[in-house]
Amino acid sequence: MKILAPKYYSKFKCIADKCRHSCCIDWEIDIDSETYVKYESLSEEARERILKNTEFSDKNRKFILDKEGRCPNLCDNGLCSLILQYGESYLSDICRLHPRFFIDFPDRREMGLGLVCEEALRIILEDEEPFLLTEISGFEKERFLIDCNYDATALRNCIIELTESKELSLNEKLHKLENKYSVSTEFYSYIEWLDVYSKLEIFDSEWEEILDNSRCTTIENISEFEVYFERFLKYMVFRHVSGASSYDNLKARLGFAILSVRMIMNIFAREKALTKERLFDIIRLYSSEIEYSEDNTAALIFEFESVV
Repeated sequence: MKILAPKYYSKFKCIADKCRHSCCIDWEIDIDSETYVKYESLSEEARERILKNTEFSDKNRKFILDKEGRCPNLCDNGLCSLILQYGESYLSDICRLHPRFFIDFPDRREMGLGLVCEEALRIILEDEEPFLLTEISGFEKERFLIDCNYDATALRNCIIELTESKELSLNEKLHKLENKYSVSTEFYSYIEWLDVYSKLEIFDSEWEEILDNSRCTTIENISEFEVYFERFLKYMVFRHVSGASSYDNLKARLGFAILSVRMIMNIFAREKALTKERLFDIIRLYSSEIEYSEDNTAALIFEFESVV
């Protein structure tokens, strides 16, 4: 079975100790059964050193984070002791596959990179080439996260093609998508959408602060950043529309993608520091708070399913 990924995927490599938002801090790190067997097969000293920092929780074994939220295998220099001593094959699936996501179709598997990773985000939002899926190898035996019986590929590709149009502004693209697929985000005002987001589960106090601060009415011109919003839209369509289970679900997921772009635009336009770095940080936080919470994503998609 073919494995396909966006062309920019080949550019990705974990930046490890250079990462400002390490996925080895404040993230639960489960240990899958195959990796646990590998740890059990090590020497007694190595096995005890690794497994003493693990616990069972909800029928899963995971690493115990220290008081600062750091994985016990994270060295002071920002590198992973498991990789340094045993190689990447001794990482748990969650570590080895992050920040990849997978969508399983009857005839192929598609793989992408998530924006919660700052290096993946940089690659995606700075990629100037048209969207193109290319065949890769090395993930044939992996576990996949979405089983998609409805193939939304043709419509998804049409939507992405429209987002890449050089003849339309971003707002024109959004309006055209809304009209073509009978989707709208305007059944709530921006402030009402903020209320919806504020009622979702919040994991980082910085995100809560961003939502609160974005209630101000002063809006700055952010047109110079339009290209990044367009690439964010393209990413959201690829990741979320691809997994649609029906045409109505596709429309709801497209609504979620458009809403995400409009929310980021509105939030950023109310920021004091209008820099690319700040925009990237806000998008990374959005991905962490919304995309990486199945409950939060489902709740927002449901808002659109309720009006479709």
